[in-house]
Amino acid sequence: MAAVDLGSNSFRLLIGRVRQSSLGAQILPLDILKETVRLAAGLQADGHLDAASQQRALLALHRFAERLRSFGPNRVRVVATNTLRVAANAKHFLNGAEAALGFPIEVISGVEEARLIYEGAAHDLPRDGQQRLVVDIGGGSTECILGTDYKPEALESCYVGCVSLSRRFFPDGMVGKHAMDEAIAYARTRLGAVGTQYRLKGWRYAVGTSGTAKALTQLAQLNYQRDMLDRDSLTDLQRRLIKAGHPDRLDLKGIRADRRPVLAGGIAVMRAVFDEFDLDSMRYCPAALREGVLYDLLGRSSGQDMRAVTVDALQLRYGVDREHAERVAETAMALFDQTARGVQEELQAQRMLLGWAARLAEVGFSIAQADYHKHSGYILLHAEMPGFSLSEKNRLANLALGQSGSLRKLQGLLSQEREWLMVLCLRLSVILHRRRDRKEVLLPALFARKRQVRIELSRQWLEQHPLSHASLRNEVETWRSAQIFESIELSPI
Repeated sequence: MAAVDLGSNSFRLLIGRVRQSSLGAQILPLDILKETVRLAAGLQADGHLDAASQQRALLALHRFAERLRSFGPNRVRVVATNTLRVAANAKHFLNGAEAALGFPIEVISGVEEARLIYEGAAHDLPRDGQQRLVVDIGGGSTECILGTDYKPEALESCYVGCVSLSRRFFPDGMVGKHAMDEAIAYARTRLGAVGTQYRLKGWRYAVGTSGTAKALTQLAQLNYQRDMLDRDSLTDLQRRLIKAGHPDRLDLKGIRADRRPVLAGGIAVMRAVFDEFDLDSMRYCPAALREGVLYDLLGRSSGQDMRAVTVDALQLRYGVDREHAERVAETAMALFDQTARGVQEELQAQRMLLGWAARLAEVGFSIAQADYHKHSGYILLHAEMPGFSLSEKNRLANLALGQSGSLRKLQGLLSQEREWLMVLCLRLSVILHRRRDRKEVLLPALFARKRQVRIELSRQWLEQHPLSHASLRNEVETWRSAQIFESIELSPI
């Protein structure tokens, strides 16, 4: 299995082999590739990624693609983090990036990134029953998690990282006391609310993951003979960097050339973490996002998909009628199966997404019955949904929004014919199950080819169900008025 992490500082590829034991599955690393792309450094004042950073990224992905050439699509997961969450031209870049890599790229939310980081760290840390604080300082964001063993209990993502802070306060690489103090103060404002909230809950020990924590821990070990990063060694590193005035003039054992450009920002964020969380020391854990992605991917392949867990939790939270939702989902997916043509992996992913959308279609009832589809769309768009990428959340929200009412609201959101067919399948299923009883409904025959759609149903059934017949006729007229397809017909047979 392979995980690709498109971070704000580095792109990384981890290939692992699954080893089964009587106590469960373990992922053993086989190959690791790293490219220092420094994507966040290419973010311009207007929020666009510049051409140079995009080119560095694409070249790295071309090299990764060679290593992944023999992998099936269900064995690779690619996630992108903060820079591609905020870049104004992220969508344009991702089109080229997916072509270069040969696999789809998921832009994940900060909270989802935090969940996956903890998933990876938890499989490397001891299962000791003690609450711990895990902090991951990335290039553009810092994730903070409280958890015990494999269970995260609080997840937060703060918009501050070693690359973004280095660019903001040390643009020419020069480091002075005033600039460092300002950088630390800025980072503390970003971390302050989380620090206050977490200190009330408490933890037994703190853990750092990823590049900044690794680099600073190594410096503490090699230059101060410490087992882990502590406040004294961090303070002295800060002092020595200010005295040197530039990372390139810093004489320390173990500092790598690719870490020097972001060292000042990394020290500033780490110092803010120590101050806001009132830490005396922090141990280092080598496992983080990439390992978490692999374990999450392993769960999907073994029937323990976090997305299914999230859907179940949301149904419970919003009081969804589960039996009814399951019937709507089964009918919608059966209709989709009749129209599905294309790459099997893509069709399966879309089928699963349609099923989840049907199971969550009525979460908006928790707000009001009137315009519930709009409430459902809003909830799914803004809820924290572990396991789902931002694009998957958007598609779920669009399906929920489109389950009834006018189609005009979706015309700026959907473009592909298959996306519209998913909406059609959900809307037809909602109509067919309007009675909300436990009786079986007659599954229509649905034909869709070259933007021409035909819905076939028994004439006798339609005569016995006049309300459903009228609703289906109105549905066809709605689609005709929107001119989504070249033609759409309801054909009694």
